[in-house]
Amino acid sequence: MTSRFVKLLPVAAALALSGIAQAGTVRELPSVVVKYGDLNLDRVDDVATLHARLRKAALQVCSQLDSRVLGLRDQYELCLSEAVSQSVAKVGNDRLTAFHRYGRKAVSVASNG
Repeated sequence: MTSRFVKLLPVAAALALSGIAQAGTVRELPSVVVKYGDLNLDRVDDVATLHARLRKAALQVCSQLDSRVLGLRDQYELCLSEAVSQSVAKVGNDRLTAFHRYGRKAVSVASNG
């Protein structure tokens, strides 16, 4: 099995959390490692599985911002969006990128096989 993985540590979370932290407080930013060595990214179902794993990891990384407070809610949504987008870019797979942008149907249409 290949040991492929991507570490989620979004810039958006870093910026948002630094705004919440009190002056002089050093906080370790959350990160999550997402392994995908068990997946074949030539298969649409596996691409969807990886995308779901990345989204789940983003929910964990950004959880400190999850709030009903309007300003924090906006930061939370931005954090989720940036975390998934950055992790998709780190993987560097065209099918995953297409799935992220357009959803399942676009990956099927764009495939060469």
